[in-house]
Amino acid sequence: MTNLYAHRGASTMCPENTMAAFRQAVREKADGIEIDVQLSKDGEAVVIHDETVDRTTNGTGAVKDLTVMELKKLDAGSWYNEACAGETIPLLEEVLKWIAKTKLTLNIELKTDVEPYPGIEQTVLDAVERHGLEERVILSSFNPDTLRRIRELDHAVSIAVLVWDNVDGVVKMARRLGADAIHARPDFMRTAEAARAAASGLPIRLYTVNEPEDLEGIALSDVDSLFTDAPSRLRKELAAVSVE
Repeated sequence: MTNLYAHRGASTMCPENTMAAFRQAVREKADGIEIDVQLSKDGEAVVIHDETVDRTTNGTGAVKDLTVMELKKLDAGSWYNEACAGETIPLLEEVLKWIAKTKLTLNIELKTDVEPYPGIEQTVLDAVERHGLEERVILSSFNPDTLRRIRELDHAVSIAVLVWDNVDGVVKMARRLGADAIHARPDFMRTAEAARAAASGLPIRLYTVNEPEDLEGIALSDVDSLFTDAPSRLRKELAAVSVE
């Protein structure tokens, strides 16, 4: 069956991008986890989706303007429900140390499409190497310059091109960057670029798929992986659809 990556962890059941969501992904038997990484004011890689802390913590302000000490004081769970109060913003180091004890693949999205975060590529690569996870990590980004820098720094680590709606030429760009996969929305499968990707041997991973209906008209055999907020539920529902 197509691999399922827990999108920001199992974020239907737990607050996104927290250790609680990552542990839940293990319980839901996900094949991998997708996380988002940005840099703190003091240059540490931290796991959070937005460029600000406002939506997913009890704090305010830009991630780049807050130190790790300030970020770690924030509550990243209460916004989801009171039972998750006390969850914190994880450091990338924390996640890597934890995931090394599992069999999961880790997709790290470098969030450089808004903030440039100079040096983030080397910071992430160094952390991955320290934990010996080079063969279990995928680095992705919407920013082709970020992917280019990663490939210049490391010729072996797996990288993936992230695309939203402007997919024209993405296969050519992936080849130029030395990328190993394309991450796109389900609609990508209905474009000529999807056929080009398949012909080029580029795996396609689709985000964010939470219902079988999201894949209407798409053959799962053409898709390497799905990113989902609810790995366990989606797996059961896809299995039920295939039986029908």
